[in-house]
Amino acid sequence: MLKKRREEETAEVKSILAEGLKIEGNVISEGKIRIDGTVEGDVNGECVIFGESSVVKGNVKAKSVVIMGSVEGNIEAERLELKRSARVKGDISSEELSVEPGASIEGKILSGNYLKSSISSKETEE
Repeated sequence: MLKKRREEETAEVKSILAEGLKIEGNVISEGKIRIDGTVEGDVNGECVIFGESSVVKGNVKAKSVVIMGSVEGNIEAERLELKRSARVKGDISSEELSVEPGASIEGKILSGNYLKSSISSKETEE
C-alpha cells in the first residue's frame, strides 16, 4: 500500500486550474488535477488537489483529495487530507481521513469504521 501511495503522490498533474480562473459548472477529471482558482459546481475525479487559493462551491467526489483551500459542499473520498489552511463547510465521508492542526471543518464527518457501518446499514434498509 505504501508503494501505491508513493506512486499516486508522484504521478504527474494532468491539469491545473490556475489562480484567477473561475469556472461555473461541473469539473470532471481523469488522473491528477490541481485547482487553484474558483469553481462553482461539483468536482469529480481520481485525484484532486485544492491549492491554498482555491474556492469551491459544490460537492467533491474523488478517490484521493488534498485540500489546502476552501470547499463549501459535501466531500466523498476514499482518502482525504485536510492541510492546516483548509476550510471545509459540508459533510465529509472518507475511509481514510487526515487533518492537520489548524484546519477548519463545519459539518458531519463519517470516517473509518463509522463510514463502513453507515454504508452497511443503508444496504440493509434497501
